[in-house]
Amino acid sequence: MKFFLAAAALLGLVAPSPVSEPGYHKGHVTCPVNGTLPPSYVKPCLMVPVSAKRPTVAFGGTEKPIITPNDFCTIFNLDLPPSAYDKVCQLVFLFPDHHQTPSWYSYHGAGHFSFTGYAVGAGATEQTTYKNQPVAGPNPPSPPAELAPGNAYVINSAPCGLPKGLTAPVTVSGMLCSTDTTLKFLQSDAKCPLGFFVELLDQ
Repeated sequence: MKFFLAAAALLGLVAPSPVSEPGYHKGHVTCPVNGTLPPSYVKPCLMVPVSAKRPTVAFGGTEKPIITPNDFCTIFNLDLPPSAYDKVCQLVFLFPDHHQTPSWYSYHGAGHFSFTGYAVGAGATEQTTYKNQPVAGPNPPSPPAELAPGNAYVINSAPCGLPKGLTAPVTVSGMLCSTDTTLKFLQSDAKCPLGFFVELLDQ
């Protein structure tokens, strides 16, 4: 399906310095440009850490994705509703800084990440391990080269490609890893949102 191109990407994250201390201002907050969500969007329904150094261990689901150099990765499942059949699916990574979001993150390292795409419908389960990953799929052709706090990024945008008449959601998923950077965060759609989302837009 065309949408899957929007659900798997090679990501380049740049972290100028370690970022982990809270600094959210409760007053008037300006989110990053394009860093808010439209009325219709999809957030991850399951996030599963896996470890290259403990490839047969199932860690189950988490609310706090974790990526560490050459070890922990996190798989993200997103369920597209049947109503998305005539929409544009825009995969975004929203990354407000600590002054903009009440959510938490820790981010430090050289900033190189990769996102491995899986086949449509082949999402992770709580029993998924690094050794037993979902079936692989394609990646978007031109993902952003860098991601940094205080910004919002469109990973890819394309027609969702779902057939009309579906009665159940369709899962798309991918795994975020890094060779040199640690990223931990609390996925949140509060103001300002933090993490991966699929925005459902009119064509």
